[in-house]
Amino acid sequence: MTRQDFLSTLGLGAVFVLTTNCLSSCTKDNSTSAAVDFTLDLSDPANAALATKGNYVVRNGAVVARTTNGDYVAATVTCSHQGQPQVTYDKSANAYYCTAHGARFSLQGSGLNANGSGGLTIYKTTLTGTILRVYA
Repeated sequence: MTRQDFLSTLGLGAVFVLTTNCLSSCTKDNSTSAAVDFTLDLSDPANAALATKGNYVVRNGAVVARTTNGDYVAATVTCSHQGQPQVTYDKSANAYYCTAHGARFSLQGSGLNANGSGGLTIYKTTLTGTILRVYA
């Protein structure tokens, strides 16, 4: 019996059920639904990179950067292209960059190339004294 004969004996309903599970397990999960709300003490040596424009840290599933202009920005560390947690800040381009497959994103989260076309989740930042709050 050929595969086509076998599938035709099962009927379309069974084929749909069998292929739905297979196809859904092969999709990527781009969700970044976890609530983001944390603070960074900029006087803490662990966050010293943020004292210099163009540097970044990765904390709590977010890449937090100090832009070349001195602003603080944050985005999910998980790339929308294939769900890799490899998003960084590229100071030469003043943009986000995924080291896994080269996806690029603006600071507003818009994709800047084909791999970045899915966009990037951006978080808000608020600085009070030496405490930087990152939140959704």
